[in-house]
Amino acid sequence: MSVRVILDTSALLSYARLSGLAVGELVAMVEEDGGAALVGVPAASFLAAYSVLDKDERSLLVDLATKIDGVTTILPLLGADAVEVAGLDARLGAAGLGHAVVEARRRGSLLATYAGSTARWELPDGTVLDL
Repeated sequence: MSVRVILDTSALLSYARLSGLAVGELVAMVEEDGGAALVGVPAASFLAAYSVLDKDERSLLVDLATKIDGVTTILPLLGADAVEVAGLDARLGAAGLGHAVVEARRRGSLLATYAGSTARWELPDGTVLDL
């Protein structure tokens, strides 16, 4: 099963804060495909979002990322990628975005983000989905 879409920190924050419908709609669209694809949640993006959310918002984020019958999957941060991800986060000025960029490149997936202009510093325009 392939990862069709990667959610970065900005997308996770929006979902957990209920500040937009785009992420929920995107996940629902992937679910409607009958399990043919997944929505990836990079571990570093999850941690960055979790650290700034309040208790209720954290609960929504955890539910999104760990729902047993859902289409989301947490993507691990591999040791070999840690330095590259840290450098990308520093260069892009957005915690967790580096891991999302690395995963989007590796998997040939779309990166769903509210920080599209920043993500395009590292990814081609056609691989960035502005939310």
